[in-house]
Amino acid sequence: MSSVFLLRHSQRSLNRAVGDLADSGWHCLGASRHWQEAAASLGHAMPAYLVSDVHLSDGHASCLLQYLDTLPPALARPRVLLISDAIDEMTLFRTLSSGAHAYHVDQPRGPGLQDSLLALAQGRAQMSPAIARQALQSFGAARRQASEARRIEAGHDRQPLAALSLISRAEQALLSLLSHGWLVPEIAEAWYLLRDEVERRIARLYRKLHALCPPAHAGASGALTELQLIAA
Repeated sequence: MSSVFLLRHSQRSLNRAVGDLADSGWHCLGASRHWQEAAASLGHAMPAYLVSDVHLSDGHASCLLQYLDTLPPALARPRVLLISDAIDEMTLFRTLSSGAHAYHVDQPRGPGLQDSLLALAQGRAQMSPAIARQALQSFGAARRQASEARRIEAGHDRQPLAALSLISRAEQALLSLLSHGWLVPEIAEAWYLLRDEVERRIARLYRKLHALCPPAHAGASGALTELQLIAA
């Protein structure tokens, strides 16, 4: 498995996460409770994945994302998985928009951290109804009725939502269904898609959210390049 750097708010949860990921074959490049300590370590060795609680002992995960934005563009940036205790965490959407790629809800009956990290490695992600509603607003897209968005043709309409829109009509339909509380398996069944394909589309939407807030060092050409890569 690839390398990962872990950040948890408590030593107990940090130790548990290190053990769980090691048992699943992940190489733990480092672990800490403090984003500033992690930032110093990342200057020497950059992991493929960064797994972090939304709230850390010395601040918010967004502080570390802002630090990553200061690194040279040529340096490969790790993919970021956020850990939250609750799906309705108020700052989760803002942190996802500013550079994180997916999230994991730390609940006893939910999927394990290793499962969420594997999904991220495979280019897949989940999205809650609240996050979907916020994403629609960020993209300037109206929420469609579920009866309309569930149609198979809606899930395969690749036409841009508008002339300058970052998302397609199919992506608007996906966000609409998610915002109405539809689950990934239900969407996959309605649109005759594999579940993995729906989750890959969700992951792509997070990357498009990043394009709305490009790194400070990125100029207009950098933002355009990022959009072209997402669309590819």
